[in-house]
Amino acid sequence: MQDTQTFSVVKIELTPNPRSVKFILNQTVLDSGSKTIEEGGFLDADAFAHNMFALDIVDMVYLRENFVSVTLISADLWVVFKDKIKNIIEADLGKYAEGDNEVSASILEDFDMAKYPQLSDDEKVIIVEAVLDSSVRPALANDGGGLEVIEVDGHIVRIRYQGACGGCPSSTGGTLRVIENHLRSQLDPEIKVHTYS
Repeated sequence: MQDTQTFSVVKIELTPNPRSVKFILNQTVLDSGSKTIEEGGFLDADAFAHNMFALDIVDMVYLRENFVSVTLISADLWVVFKDKIKNIIEADLGKYAEGDNEVSASILEDFDMAKYPQLSDDEKVIIVEAVLDSSVRPALANDGGGLEVIEVDGHIVRIRYQGACGGCPSSTGGTLRVIENHLRSQLDPEIKVHTYS
């Protein structure tokens, strides 16, 4: 699951979501992809996750490249718990061997975008993931967030926001339209993007 390493928080950044804070680390916590940790699952086997959720104020933890984005149940709690969360990151975080699956954007090099509407829904998911990896996910990561493609059903693309993007007011409006417009211009003008929670 995790390699034992010592991480240091080199910078703490606010995100557009007032409930989330991005902790930038001195080294990579994941070599590729991203990882979302929510309450439940295998927290007992992961000291970092166990100690985070033992605080009873953490809603979600999102890891990508060299940062950890932590979302609390209320923005007001950051005043009291920012240092405590930083200490847990530095004491208990270990490098994760792998993140959640993401698709390489390199598959787009030989793909004829005009053929997208004729693909099966499962094939469309792969292409949508690759387009998001190449352009949208890096921008969301700058704000401590990400997104997951839940499914493609015809022209409908269902996504779930991760990290700081989850529960952020701008993600349900402006960001969603930007993602939709980008997929329309890249793949199919009929695409509609919906959030899934």
